[in-house]
Amino acid sequence: MKPYPELTRLGRLRRMRQLATAALRGFGVEEARLQLLRHAGNTLFRVQTPDLPGPDAPEGLFEAGQYLLRVHEPGYQEPEALDLELTWLAAMRREANLPVPEPIAAPDGRWVLPITLPGVEGARCCSLLRWIKGHSVKNRFGPAHLRAQGRLMARLHQFSIQWQPPANSSKRRFDWDGLFRNDVGSGMANADAWALLTLPHKEAFSFVAERTREVMEDWGQGADVFGLIHGDLGVDANLLFWRGEPRAIDFDDSGFGYWIFDLAVALDACRDDPAYPRYREALLEGYAEFRALPEKHAGQIELFLAALEVYWNLWATGGTHLYPDLLPEYRERITQTADFVVRYARRSGCPIHD
Repeated sequence: MKPYPELTRLGRLRRMRQLATAALRGFGVEEARLQLLRHAGNTLFRVQTPDLPGPDAPEGLFEAGQYLLRVHEPGYQEPEALDLELTWLAAMRREANLPVPEPIAAPDGRWVLPITLPGVEGARCCSLLRWIKGHSVKNRFGPAHLRAQGRLMARLHQFSIQWQPPANSSKRRFDWDGLFRNDVGSGMANADAWALLTLPHKEAFSFVAERTREVMEDWGQGADVFGLIHGDLGVDANLLFWRGEPRAIDFDDSGFGYWIFDLAVALDACRDDPAYPRYREALLEGYAEFRALPEKHAGQIELFLAALEVYWNLWATGGTHLYPDLLPEYRERITQTADFVVRYARRSGCPIHD
């Protein structure tokens, strides 16, 4: 049998479909129709099957008989992190009725199944979730969508504050090291990507990183500022709407971080829009309906937005350095995010070389 790394893309997809079928059997599904959604990082399949019971959820939240099967990319998340993510999602559904994906447990109670298949190196962790109804509003959103997103994010944060994760839980961290030093999946640690920056970008990025360090050290990591966050919930990605109500999906990049960082991620979609102040106001107004946000925290949202752009740019710079074929896909956003950080640093009084 030909080794997996030597297969063509089509050959790899066939192996992944075989592995997905084996994973579904582990979850108690014998008959299903699989539709490949993505084979980059995680391999995702939309699953239609009558073999699982219907959801106990508000009408309109889930598509009956439809699921998302995730074959997780090896090395991106440890099994313990995946288990925490799914335990958290299950708790949000059962205890707070939040509009998030509901994980399906295998007959033995496990959320995550390690599946082996001849011709695929090692075990692949697999998880299964109910399919949430909704549609994206990417490129056609307005302040009302940001206000709704703010309400949902406040409810997610409020739940995380009162929820106690299982002992010895582990997940990625959006703290200072997590943003500016660690490897977050590009194959190169962000700490090493700094050496690849131009001088103006390095100056601006360093300014933002040091300002962020000062704020994080001042705030600490108490429950009033820090906890489990989505980490990638934008109105242009991972946020769906159904009859005007928002639903959050794709918690794969979730972790422990600052509440204000999650809000900064929400504003990334409109950071360069002339109407940015209106979007910002709408997001924070919606958030305040469910959770009070101290003004000193809200005042740092642009700093954390700049920190987000530094974090993303370091990741992309490292990734495109190691995998040059990715450069065309990311070139424009690399330039836009770097320019945003430079503008922020200059407005904040940092001298930047041209």
